[in-house]
Amino acid sequence: MKDKSFLLQPDVATVLAQISCYENVLPQGSPCSPVISNLIGHVLDIHLVRLASRNGCTYSRYADDLTFSTNKPEFPACIAKYALGEEHKWNPGSELVRLVKKSGFEMNPAKTRMQYRDSRQEVTGLIVNRKVNVRSEYRRTVRAMVHHLFNKGNFEFVHKGIDEKGAVTIHKRPGTVNQLHGMLGFIDGVDLYNERLASKSKDSRDQFNATSKESMYRRFLLFKEFYAAPTPVIICEGKTDNVYILHAIRSLVTTFPQLAITSTDGTIKLAMRIFKYSDTSTGRILGINGGVSNLSHFMRLYDREYKKFKAPGAQQPIVLLADNDAGARGKGGIFNTVKAIAKTTVTGAEPFVHITGNLYLVATPLKNGVKESMIEDFFDDVIKSTIVGGKAFSHQDDFDRDTHYGKHVFAQKVVRAQADKINFSEFKAILSNIALVIDTHRKKHSAVSLIS
Repeated sequence: MKDKSFLLQPDVATVLAQISCYENVLPQGSPCSPVISNLIGHVLDIHLVRLASRNGCTYSRYADDLTFSTNKPEFPACIAKYALGEEHKWNPGSELVRLVKKSGFEMNPAKTRMQYRDSRQEVTGLIVNRKVNVRSEYRRTVRAMVHHLFNKGNFEFVHKGIDEKGAVTIHKRPGTVNQLHGMLGFIDGVDLYNERLASKSKDSRDQFNATSKESMYRRFLLFKEFYAAPTPVIICEGKTDNVYILHAIRSLVTTFPQLAITSTDGTIKLAMRIFKYSDTSTGRILGINGGVSNLSHFMRLYDREYKKFKAPGAQQPIVLLADNDAGARGKGGIFNTVKAIAKTTVTGAEPFVHITGNLYLVATPLKNGVKESMIEDFFDDVIKSTIVGGKAFSHQDDFDRDTHYGKHVFAQKVVRAQADKINFSEFKAILSNIALVIDTHRKKHSAVSLIS
């Protein structure tokens, strides 16, 4: 309220204080911390950017870690100066110290260091000599943890410290798959940045062929999202199918307790997961962006990698939901891929087909003796005749955009928008088969567990 940079009204300031504080104290490490620290640090940034610019340097800050770099043969003494008589020791320059204090902070001389061009230059855990990169030690550590996870189902973080007597101590604590996911995502983000910087677009490379650096991340995602999934998972052929299935399950919640339950407060909670891969790093790494070829690729990939996992898993079924049409029956279609993996012929009339491990295929049922079906067939004609912006719905991939709208608009502006009014009763045929997969796999897994 008093700071001239804000001058907030009392009610606004009070709400922000209540959001930021816990038991009237500003906690460290809360979700608010980065925002608050950057708001406070902005004043410091302005001063230090000016200082760096005047002296031919580049300035960057991450939290409380300040970095200055220059191509000059002599480092500006006002920012950092060599400590006479002490080799390789540098101290903050007087002007830098003055500006830091003026902004309400203090320097920590013990953490001040100079990194030379011919040495490893590290900033906030990244190597920045010629390009931004992840430390090789970090990569090896993550690789070791991933390997242990695949074989044992768990891993540990190892922390080295120094005790009061100066002896090295080692502390171990269990790690979680989410922590490991974050570490792999961090590595992938840096690698992706470097690849794009080198103008090697991910979009131009065959999406099914991961680089050697991505292979470990890909195997981890297969392990975490599918092999060790805590609930059943449904992978649809397209992202619009996700919308259809979600609202069908919600509408038919009382019929299929395997798929969702209604809480005492009336909210509906899914008992399974509808896998979202469109426009995600997971989809990019796994080579899934929608379509028949993507699902065929995924089946072959999972069959190959699944057999390498030694840790306990595969307790929950993974269900691929696909249209039962000419694309599925084609030469490179899903049915032929299943035949190659499972050594069984798929007719499309089966309620489901077991592919490998905990992976199953459910094709849209054939209604009234027809030879083909797609998921849109399970909406009634009334909802499919909805006019949007003066245009009619077309389920075809290639349609006249002047007179028709496609599946994406249908999913968002018709199905999602009118979900409470739509009759999803025809979807019982699809959901019954998915529920049957879940029941069958759980019985099979329970029997195997009992025997072992």
